[in-house]
Amino acid sequence: MKKFFIILILLLTCLFLDGRYLEVNLLKVNYYNIPAKEIPDSFKDLKIVHFSDLLYEPSNEKNLNKLLKKINNEKADIIIFSGDLLKNGVKYQDKDYNKLKDTLKKMNANLYKYAVIGDNDQKYLEKYKDIMYEGEFTLLDNESTLLFYKDETPIKIIGLTDTSNIENLLSSDIDYKYTLAITHKPDNFEKISNYNIDATLSGHSLGGVIDIPFYGGLIKKAGAKKYVNKNYNYNNSALFISNGLGYHKFNFRLFNAPSINVYKFN
Repeated sequence: MKKFFIILILLLTCLFLDGRYLEVNLLKVNYYNIPAKEIPDSFKDLKIVHFSDLLYEPSNEKNLNKLLKKINNEKADIIIFSGDLLKNGVKYQDKDYNKLKDTLKKMNANLYKYAVIGDNDQKYLEKYKDIMYEGEFTLLDNESTLLFYKDETPIKIIGLTDTSNIENLLSSDIDYKYTLAITHKPDNFEKISNYNIDATLSGHSLGGVIDIPFYGGLIKKAGAKKYVNKNYNYNNSALFISNGLGYHKFNFRLFNAPSINVYKFN
């Protein structure tokens, strides 16, 4: 029995050290195919890079530089940020904001860079808008845009701060064949999937912080209670979640390294 407890303590210690010091400093790239039966053929080689929940802290500047390198290595056509750039309780200086602006501006996309507003961003809203503008990201605050690529048939991209205006955002005088939604909180998918929206990109959940094998994310936040990890399908609509880059309170991730998602339409 004593030997068992010694082994258990050693195992728990190893898991703690892994989650506290190793995994939080990794940066993975996850590759997905987005189901897209109706999408125009011209979009089938389009590459999207999606990142979320930077929750930037000046002490993690090296991870910000690592993120920039990873994203630019992918040579994306579109870059999408699904919210929560800044972190509550951190005292930022102008140099920190300038670092974010410079890094975002250096993220290279062949076509466009889009962002939506996260719950943390609401608390720094004017500063967030300024950073994203200077970083050359188009902020979609309950707004939509038509994306043309190689031919005359576009797809529609909608950015949802909330889900109160989905129906109006879907209307258009121009015919389009596919709709991609971006929203910060994945549980918004509950309502989004009731509309004719083909795929949704989200963040917020941080992958549940601790990703238990065969169970999923352990710590479920408001707005990410039902949809926590990776991807889901419902009502012929797909949801893809970025497990994010930062952390909210305690700097810890287990079996759940910070990551970005890369998509192509299938």
